[in-house]
Amino acid sequence: MDHDLLTEPLLSWRDTERRRKVATLPGLLARMATGELTEFARVRAHQFHPWCMFLTQLAAIALYRAGESNAEVSEEAWRDRLLALTNGDREAWCLVVNDLQRPAFFQPPVPEGSIGDWFVSVSPDSIDVLVTAKNHDVKTELIRGTDLESWVYAMVTLQTMQGYPGRGYNRVARMKGGYGSRPRVAVARSETLQARFLHDVEVLLASWPDILSRGHSDGAISLVWTQPWDGKTSLAVDALAPHFIEVCWRIRLVTNDDGWACRFTTTAVRRCAPEVENGDVGDIWMPIERDGGALTIGSTGFNYQLLTRLLFSNDFEPAAAQKLDAGPTETVLFLAAALARGQGKTEGLHERALPLPFDVRLRLGQSATRMALGRRSAQRVEVADKMRRKVLYPALTRIARGDQVLSDDFSVRVDEFFFEHLFSTLDQDDEAARLSFEKQLLKVASRELQRAIDRCCVPDAQRFRAISAAESMFAACLKKNFPDLAKASAER
Repeated sequence: MDHDLLTEPLLSWRDTERRRKVATLPGLLARMATGELTEFARVRAHQFHPWCMFLTQLAAIALYRAGESNAEVSEEAWRDRLLALTNGDREAWCLVVNDLQRPAFFQPPVPEGSIGDWFVSVSPDSIDVLVTAKNHDVKTELIRGTDLESWVYAMVTLQTMQGYPGRGYNRVARMKGGYGSRPRVAVARSETLQARFLHDVEVLLASWPDILSRGHSDGAISLVWTQPWDGKTSLAVDALAPHFIEVCWRIRLVTNDDGWACRFTTTAVRRCAPEVENGDVGDIWMPIERDGGALTIGSTGFNYQLLTRLLFSNDFEPAAAQKLDAGPTETVLFLAAALARGQGKTEGLHERALPLPFDVRLRLGQSATRMALGRRSAQRVEVADKMRRKVLYPALTRIARGDQVLSDDFSVRVDEFFFEHLFSTLDQDDEAARLSFEKQLLKVASRELQRAIDRCCVPDAQRFRAISAAESMFAACLKKNFPDLAKASAER
């Protein structure tokens, strides 16, 4: 066996002064807890959240098994705790183990003892979750097979985040469907690694009993990669411990003439929790839509329409990590991230950080005021949609070239001020707050119309007539659909 992550410093990190260093796996956990580690130097953008979630789950499982809750301990203490998870077996923490009957890091044992007919990937990014076959944006096979650290991040991302890339390649359990997402939604005092790590470890430990009530078993499997897998059998919920760390592919890292390569093969079934199709297996970062299962993110990401539902409505059961406590009076951040997945493609890495002031948190913590805030925010979403559909869009059609109506950034511009305006007008009555918001919408819609006029392709002979028609349509639709706003605007 080679490259033991418990003892060999292979993983890059930066300290508070951005000096780059390397550490073991337990060394990373120790430095995250103390705040000495501020950045993972070589983790790619789409790998950051899977890597953080893996480290956090691993830490919580190790603490729970040791009967402890304090994450701020030494590297040696973390090493002992991780080793205890595998009953002293170091092979499960090694990257390359020649004996296929034994586990390796995120590589289940192979019962048949042979991988001769398995497929081969010679680059870490070839097994990653990004769909890069067309060489658009992120290029394929940029990373050499000799880069052992990159193999670590690629395997963790693959095994904990993969969807459905094709027949025979099954997804993770923490996802609703093969084209779903595994989002990371939580609150934190700050965006620092230490703040998020300590908060989420605490939530994982506190939620352990609740997860048991879902059918998980306390002494069951936590590290799924340590269990043999023939590709034909699954682990049911009652065979898995709370917050289990899963795998979804059969892979083995092997040495070759150019460094390392990954052998992989298809499977007949999903490895974990096959009886749960909607992704609701107790992931603390996963909001659950009450009538639809795990949250799935599309190409629009965490826009204001979705965030209002996640924060204020009863459409979702909030993720355990996003639930607010009383806490101190400073602003708390609502943090959300997800890689959007489509059929044969990825649709962007989406991240959002929304400050939640103390007075907002107070309202969210009480049922009556939360409902009132939810109603106001939902009404604003409807009003913004109405402004775009019934005022801006009809005006844009007047300067369209044939059937091609110019695109607009109305929703993007609204997103820039939606929550700031919502939170700053909490003490205003509904009518005053509504009119103030509509005035902001009118400014955005007017700017978008002007932007469209500036770039329209109407022939010169028809240009002024088209512009006049667009502006007249805009004014008429505004008067019809927003009479109070039109009157207030005319009186200025």
